[in-house]
Formats: sequence, C-alpha cells, structure tokens
Amino acid sequence: MKVSEPGKKRRGRKRKIEDTDAWMAAELAYIDMVATNRMPLLRGPIEGEEKIEWLEEIVERCPEYFPALFDLASESIKDGNDDAGKGYIDRGLQSLREHFSSRDLIDAYYKICEFLEHYLRFELALEYYNQLLVIEKERKKPPVYDRIAHCYASLNDVEKAIEYQRRAIESNPNSKFYSNMGWLEMIRGNLEEAERALKRAVKLDRRDNIAKKNYEICKTLLKSKKMHNWDDYLLREVDYDRLDELEEEDEWDEYKKVVVDYNQSRMEAFKRYLMRNPKYSAAERYDTLFSLWYIFDLVFNAYDDGYFLYDDIGVITDNFKCIMHKFIFKTGDIDDEIFDGVYNALLEFYKFLRKHKLIEREEYKELKEEMKRLKPELREKMHRYNEVRHNDDYTEEEKEEIRGELFEGDHEWPTL
Repeated sequence: MKVSEPGKKRRGRKRKIEDTDAWMAAELAYIDMVATNRMPLLRGPIEGEEKIEWLEEIVERCPEYFPALFDLASESIKDGNDDAGKGYIDRGLQSLREHFSSRDLIDAYYKICEFLEHYLRFELALEYYNQLLVIEKERKKPPVYDRIAHCYASLNDVEKAIEYQRRAIESNPNSKFYSNMGWLEMIRGNLEEAERALKRAVKLDRRDNIAKKNYEICKTLLKSKKMHNWDDYLLREVDYDRLDELEEEDEWDEYKKVVVDYNQSRMEAFKRYLMRNPKYSAAERYDTLFSLWYIFDLVFNAYDDGYFLYDDIGVITDNFKCIMHKFIFKTGDIDDEIFDGVYNALLEFYKFLRKHKLIEREEYKELKEEMKRLKPELREKMHRYNEVRHNDDYTEEEKEEIRGELFEGDHEWPTL
C-alpha cells in the first residue's frame, strides 16, 4: 500500500516533523529497505518476517512515520490479521492528519480504500470511505458514492448499493455511474430498469466500452428465457458451436476473446459465491481466488490446443501432475499451506461449477480422485525441491539432474 514517496516535499505542512532527527533516521532506514528491494543484488530482497521487523524498528524510532505504518498495515492484512492492520492504518492517518496537508490525507484515504477493495476487505473499505466523505470536497464526493455502492454490492447488499449509486448519479449524472446502476439493476433482476440506465449511459458517452458491453448483456438477458439476472449471465452455458465455428475459420483472436470472457464470468461468479459464503474469512476468500488465478494463468499460458476454457475440467484432470510439476518448479519457495491452498481452490471451484451443472458429476469425481492419488507424491516432491532449490552444496548441473528426476522433464517444456 504505497501512499507517498519518502523524501519528497509535501504541501502545507502543519509542523516540521520531517526535520526532526527521528523522522530523518526513519526515512533513511525506509529508503534503504526500498532500495535493497529494487536492486537485491548482494543480499536478496527484504521480505516476510525480516521486512516486518525492519518496519517495526522504523516505527519504534519514529511512531509518526506513516509510510512504514501503512506498509505494516499491508503486511498484516495480507496475513489475515485485519485488526492489527486497521490499527496501523489509523495510526498512519492520524500522523497525516496532525502533520501534513488535507490533500495528503485525502490521497491516503483513496489509496487505502483501493488496497482494501483489492484484498476483498469491503467492510473495512466502507469504514474509511465514510470517513473520506466527511473531509472530501462536495464536488468530489460522487466517485466516493460510486465506490461505496460497489462495496455494498460486493457484500450482497444490493439495495444499499443502489441507494449510494443514486447519490452518485444525482451529484454527477455521467456514463460510468449510469452504467454501474444498470449493472446493479441486473444483479437484482430488474432488467427493464437496467436497460433504461444503460441506454442512458451509452447515450452520454458512446465511447464507454464498459457501458456498451453491459447494455449488450442486458439485451441478451431480456431476450433469454433461461437467464433472468447477472448471476445467470455469469453462469451461462458455453456456446461450443460458436467456438467451433471460430476455430474452423481460423479466427483465433475472436476465439481467445470469447474464451477469456467465459473464464472471467466464471471467476466473477465464483467470487460472488465466496463473498456470500460465511465459512470463509476475507483473507481465505482472497487467498482462494489468488491461488485459482495463479494456477489457471499457468495452465492458460502452457495450453497448446487453442485456448484453455476453465469449464474444460478434463484439461486439469489429464494434465494435473504436469501442471503441479510446473507450479512447484516455477513458484518461489512454497510450503504446505500454499500447496493445500491450490488443491482447495481447484476443488472448490469445480464443485461450484458442478453444482450449477456446468460440468458433470463424474468429471468432478474423476478430478478429485486424481488429485487425491497424486497428493502424497507431489507434496514429497515439493519438500525435496525446497531442500535443493537454494542449496549451494549442489552444482547447477546436479540441481538440473534432480529437477529432471522430480519433474519428469515437465519443467523443461513450455507447454502441457
């Protein structure tokens, strides 16, 4: 979470805290950490527990040094310790409030909220967006209303989201806000209202591609007898005839575009499912989605038979050992938690697709059994390669021989 570059002059300082010995010492230590991570030639990057200890020492020297406080907040939230993260955020904001300009403070609020939304901490983002509304200028509040609406929609409170989207439109009736209102109306299945909002959005800005795409989706829903809302669209059946036609005509750019659209729809539907599922914490939701994106990106880039459609569970089942070999080889040091995270993410995703009848029960069962069968072998290979990866007692030739033994040559080939 980067809020302000250390070492730069800031506008409208209330007190010269930047000229104190404590602040200057903290800034030197922080710049040293940043420089080391940008050019880790001699000692490697400062990360993990070492980074946290480094930041804590900086804050101990200067409790008001907000760049380190915000970095500690970021590390805490990524690790799932949201209470500690919130504490660091509040301390950083208090430092800005006391010692820097209102613009610096407002800029920090925007960056903090963007970070929290990215990591699916929508409740926490709402808290800071509401604080931002108190200090932001009236003419700049509409985008804040718009982001608040998005947070409520992500938390499945569509009525509250629409309330704030109306505020955004009333304050600034632009294409983006009308498009987002159309999206919200599609979520709750009010397609006529969605069509009106989206038609207005396109009329206001015919170059707004998101508004135009949402309008086309809305028209598709209105014509359909099977689909009645946004979730139905995300989980629509794949038009394999269309894909076959594009393949026969060698229209590979359009083919890829269609496949990517289906894949993004599935991921968005799964994300919405996770957000509604109380058994997951916010950290678990993010980690599950991140693991899924990571492994699917690896498969998509390695797939050499057209483009990988996530619904094609057979690709995962048939190539699972190869996929995991590539994952263990390409990824930095991974542990049991990361390894299990990939397993859980894949099984949860395909169980979700099975529930919505996008894959067959037997297909899911086959994947589950194959993953279970290979799990002890793959876990052992992961631990073995972790021992070898950074061990300077082995020559590079010896390491390559071990890789060949562990990964059966899969690490050498760019494709599945």
